[in-house]
Amino acid sequence: MSEANTSRKKLGEYLLEAGLINEQQLKEALRRQRQTHEPLGHVLARQGMVTEADICRVLHQQLGLPIVDLQSIAIDDQVIALVREDLAKKYTAIPIELENRSTVRVAMADPLNAQALEDIRFQSGYFVRPVLAPPSEISEAISKYYHIDASVVEILEHIIKNDPIAEVREIVAPEGDESLDELMKVSAGPPIVRLANWLITKAVEMRASDIHIEPQEKALGVRCRVDGLLQDLERLPKWTQGALVSRVKILAALDIAEKRLPQDGSFRVELDGRRVDLRVSTLPTAHGEKVVIRIVDQERSALHLDSLGLTETGLTRIRAYGRRPQGIVIVTGPTGSGKSTLLYSLLQQIHTVTKNIITVEDPIEYQIGGINQVQVDEKSKKTFAAILRAMLRQDPDIMMIGEVRDLETAQIAFRASITGHLVLSTVHTNDAPSAVTRLVDLGLQPYMVASSMIAVISMRLVRLLCPKCKDQYVPAGDELRILGLTAREAQSITLHRPVGCDYCGQSGYRGRTGIFEILELDDSLRRLIASGAAESLIRAAAIEAGMTPIGEDGLAKVLAGETSLEELRRVVFYEEEAGRVCATCHETVASEYHYCPHCGHPVTTVCLKCDRRVDPSWGYCPGCGTRRDPAVEAEAPDELVGGPPSPVSGRRRAGQRF
Repeated sequence: MSEANTSRKKLGEYLLEAGLINEQQLKEALRRQRQTHEPLGHVLARQGMVTEADICRVLHQQLGLPIVDLQSIAIDDQVIALVREDLAKKYTAIPIELENRSTVRVAMADPLNAQALEDIRFQSGYFVRPVLAPPSEISEAISKYYHIDASVVEILEHIIKNDPIAEVREIVAPEGDESLDELMKVSAGPPIVRLANWLITKAVEMRASDIHIEPQEKALGVRCRVDGLLQDLERLPKWTQGALVSRVKILAALDIAEKRLPQDGSFRVELDGRRVDLRVSTLPTAHGEKVVIRIVDQERSALHLDSLGLTETGLTRIRAYGRRPQGIVIVTGPTGSGKSTLLYSLLQQIHTVTKNIITVEDPIEYQIGGINQVQVDEKSKKTFAAILRAMLRQDPDIMMIGEVRDLETAQIAFRASITGHLVLSTVHTNDAPSAVTRLVDLGLQPYMVASSMIAVISMRLVRLLCPKCKDQYVPAGDELRILGLTAREAQSITLHRPVGCDYCGQSGYRGRTGIFEILELDDSLRRLIASGAAESLIRAAAIEAGMTPIGEDGLAKVLAGETSLEELRRVVFYEEEAGRVCATCHETVASEYHYCPHCGHPVTTVCLKCDRRVDPSWGYCPGCGTRRDPAVEAEAPDELVGGPPSPVSGRRRAGQRF
């Protein structure tokens, strides 16, 4: 719509035509307007003649202009700067968005005011495209955006009032980082700087691994991921979105003018004398740019194998893998399961002056002194495969590859492991046996996987129960089915559950530990893999060779009071991967076993004729139709073998699932 068209009629005429006011009311409003110099819409609304919604509706119907909700719009500082505050107040208008290089959208109470359109165009240097908004919302937005420092101060005062121990502490750039030194000088700087500083310091205090700044329709949500789960940190007004996001982008050296494409950056700060690395990722969403800040606290992220939750046997095995002269070790698990931490800890363990260790990562998460770490950069053609080919010419002893994600990377990695290099890497799969089939699916030959692979380590992270408030209880109900116990057998079992206190932030948990599944290849497993065996056969053979399923390892931590059964079920698909508890010796037993390998007593009910697992309530075996006699079955193990049976004799057949 052109400005010439908007000047043909005035607001009062449209309201008269719509029947919302009469001639007498219009004359009275115009008289008052001459006295107060306010927009006509303000006078009419204040006198109760019409409502702001009525005015917007009539103008929308007559002019076809859209009505915008200013509470759901985040306006950038650059856009606000196009129009002076005195002009915005005079015409009750506020710029909200640059449509292109020549046009700015302006929310106006009276878009029919030709003088207002002309003055705003002249002052901003842009063509004006008017949209409608209620005058009260425009006035509120003007007071917020043109005095954002004072508005943010109110938010900080509110935060401190609700959280007396909250404080906005100083975070500065480490010495030598001149670009950040000026940006993060003191907490007494601009209020938006103080707000960003508070969010970072609060998240670090909470031991958070990530900060999520999430634009919503009428607010800005801030959440933190603590011990693997997100929790609310603060809910901020929508008008803080542009300034806060811009502040974070400036810190990460990102382009604040680019809002349509994802960006990645990083920065480093010193908080209370310790170094904290922060990686920033932005993503355009329907309501604005979402920002995720990954926090890597170098002091709290201690890289020690013995602090990851491994058993003594598992720890010994992994240390032995690090001493191998060649071969490949794969760590698998979903995103955020601790794979990188395990690999870094192993590198820290085996790093010596006599070894040349090179890593290729995307991104580099931890800086380790004495190790050559290379960052992948697709833009400059530094891909995993290209860097790996160059690494092989750098005389490496040990190579760490952030992730095997395509055939080319997999082929280079496995050929390197055959030609005298120890290779460490990760693959995204659910368990250790499926990592083998995943590599074959990528295009590797089964014989290559079988000949060069040393082991696959699958891991998850479970939250540790708070030591100050965890509560003891005897399992009951559905938990008995999971544990494989009767109510009488469970009386001697004690589990723990979360309660919540100030020490753990009322969550009942504090910290995390790993649960593991280590598939170590022996000759029989290598033959199975080379023959292209199914994943279920590999899994059954691995358990028979001594692999502890990840669920069984987790269940052992549940029985030890380190975590809860509920938490274990959240992290692993329990029915598939967990174990049971032997009612006699209270040791954990893999679900594949019929008999406890520790004491030889049966842990499941099986048919004596076909060896198929059956439910205790069944009268007949569904496999062979044999009538069951529970009294005979209870005595069968000792009668059949003259003592506690070998665990091998009672194992499920390879690949058989019930």
